Amino acid sequence: MVSEYKTIQYQGKVVFAKAVMGDFKRFSKYFSADEACFMILNKGFFRLRTPDKIIEFQQGDGFLAKCGNYFVERPTGANSNTDGVLEVVAAYFHPSIVKPFFPGDLSVSNFKPNFDASRIPMDQMLKTFMDSIHFLLENPSVCTDDLVILKIKELLLLLSKTDNAPSIHQFIASLFKPYEYDFREIIQKNALSNLSLTELAMLCNMSLATFKRRFSTVFGESPAQYLSKEKLKKAAQLLVVPGMQISDIVYDCGFETVPNFNKSFKRQFGISPTAYRLSQKE
Repeated sequence: MVSEYKTIQYQGKVVFAKAVMGDFKRFSKYFSADEACFMILNKGFFRLRTPDKIIEFQQGDGFLAKCGNYFVERPTGANSNTDGVLEVVAAYFHPSIVKPFFPGDLSVSNFKPNFDASRIPMDQMLKTFMDSIHFLLENPSVCTDDLVILKIKELLLLLSKTDNAPSIHQFIASLFKPYEYDFREIIQKNALSNLSLTELAMLCNMSLATFKRRFSTVFGESPAQYLSKEKLKKAAQLLVVPGMQISDIVYDCGFETVPNFNKSFKRQFGISPTAYRLSQKE
């Protein structure tokens, strides 16, 4: 999937990177749970699935993702990049590296992170800055530790202004404070997706076993039972919508294939989707 990957490291950790990726369906983020990331999309399109929302990104967009779990997905049917190539330049913020650069009060009592990931307006200063990072990635021989430190500081200062933080210290603290989600909300927001249970567990920052136990406690049934019923209930609603194609319903309700959908629907309702649609017209 990754055809090109160039990095700049500091203290043994990747702090800047350029990645070129071919066609893909979905992959988890390339950074750990305690890191934050700023990225500019130089080519292609994708959507970022956070635990409670989906954000679409097009060529030229920038985004800031605070610490947490996310998936990068290829939107089905999108046609803005016919060759399927995705090119990004990214900066990674590691707590162990960043915090010592800004000694002082890192309390977030007056500045709570109000998002997990967000599209960032790419003004001329940010564009110029990311161009300089791209140059360093293509010419690593000119990159020194002192230059890396300066670049990290400069980017954090620029981003703190776009986030309307009262101070650079509080902005940095907010980067590493996970956004708080409600478990039930995560499930309801992703009930119609085609995420696997392992991927859902990852969004909830849980192991699969812990996720299944929590799910049964909150919803009173297994994840497979609940999610199947929710998808089929929505599918039944869409089948009575005039002009709605079954192939679209399959995608919108998170089923992998039409045969899989037909089999599940008949098992739940006793008739095929086509027969159900006809029965609702009588």
